[in-house]
Amino acid sequence: MTSANGSKSPSRFTPQEDAEDLGRLVQEARAMQDVSAAELARRTGVAPSDVLEFEIGRVIPAKPQFTTYMTALGFSA
Repeated sequence: MTSANGSKSPSRFTPQEDAEDLGRLVQEARAMQDVSAAELARRTGVAPSDVLEFEIGRVIPAKPQFTTYMTALGFSA
């Protein structure tokens, strides 16, 4: 993206792109630790379907839930 003065500005993510990226990160972190969606749901007090919906990018805004999931997986977010 180029601004009016010709300099490049950092690309901005849409809320949907942000949700998809954060969902993939949670899914990868969960897989690395061999934690099921059901177990992550149990740790965070949500339904397993909520975890899966998050991982496919259907939760907007995603950042608050991302922090909850990553903390439950032992990461600082």
